[in-house]
Amino acid sequence: MKHFLLFLLTFNLSVHPQTFRINRPVPDTIQTNGSYLFGEPRYQDPANAHRGIDILVRWDTVRSASNGSVYFVGYNPNDTIGGYEPNGAGNYVVIRSMYNGRIVYFYYMHLKQPLVDTNDIILTSQPIAISGNTGRSTGAHLHFEIRYDSPNSTSRKTRNPELWCAITGMGAIYGRVPNAPNSTRVDIYPDPKPRPPYTTFSYALTYNFNDPYIGSDEVYNENYAIGDVKPGTYTIRSINNTYVRTVTVGPGQIVNADQPNDVDLTLPFPEEFALMQNYPNPFNPTTVISFKIPEESYVQLKIYDVLGNEIATLINEEKSAGEYHQFFDAYGLSSGVYVYTIIAQSQSGKLYRESKKMMLLK
Repeated sequence: MKHFLLFLLTFNLSVHPQTFRINRPVPDTIQTNGSYLFGEPRYQDPANAHRGIDILVRWDTVRSASNGSVYFVGYNPNDTIGGYEPNGAGNYVVIRSMYNGRIVYFYYMHLKQPLVDTNDIILTSQPIAISGNTGRSTGAHLHFEIRYDSPNSTSRKTRNPELWCAITGMGAIYGRVPNAPNSTRVDIYPDPKPRPPYTTFSYALTYNFNDPYIGSDEVYNENYAIGDVKPGTYTIRSINNTYVRTVTVGPGQIVNADQPNDVDLTLPFPEEFALMQNYPNPFNPTTVISFKIPEESYVQLKIYDVLGNEIATLINEEKSAGEYHQFFDAYGLSSGVYVYTIIAQSQSGKLYRESKKMMLLK
């Protein structure tokens, strides 16, 4: 596949409540998690927890849930049953991306065949694989994992994909049952799932707390989550009705069951212009450049080499007030020092200009 020099992606985290962060890697008609949830004890090893979600896409196209680059492809073309890791993921693809200034790795496992190569630049919804039944799998499906900061499943780095993506028009509910022991059941009524494609499923389990590899999201701080919830009002109960919550969910909303309804979840506007140091720095080959603008402004964000030659224009457009995180992929560039410069002209006439250096190490 062709490689492109640069890959650009902007996240705007200005004034919006929590919403889904990525696209679903399969069509809306395909079921997620019929009965096996993120955080449940693994059937092969009950002491550890299920670290992703299972999506019942059988021998069909899997699409990237995000923009990014291919970090790794594990593929054994001579073994479509056991795959690259016969006792684990089988054939699999890892896509590296960024969210909120942090590196995120998306794992697509049990594949029949990958459709991409290592270092390919990937766009959201691009076909990346054909699902299959390789590795330790009980039937053709996609096992989808999200890992923060590291491609390895290190302590508390995995995240619940049901809080990151959903069937179009559906929402999600999350919360924290205080002092919940392992395998605590969390029931929800009425049945929240769209049917079809779901069959039977109206409860969640708290995460397996004995498993150090299962982590709560920094934003949600949850120990249970229910994904693909139809818009409506629901009652959640747990631990002999000592934990009871009533929640209303709208299309595309991620709702905290423990949050009072009158609390404003929106983020404040920045008070002043600011350009932050890129993260990570040094980097190879991806990094994130963050900046803040306190009012609507025309923004230019450009990359230069140390001689002053323009390498890339990342942003050249009007932006509303808020905080932005610009993804930059330097694949194809040589190691060295680069300069990123922002120029922002506000509607009230304020002019802001600042530059910072960053180091690409390959």
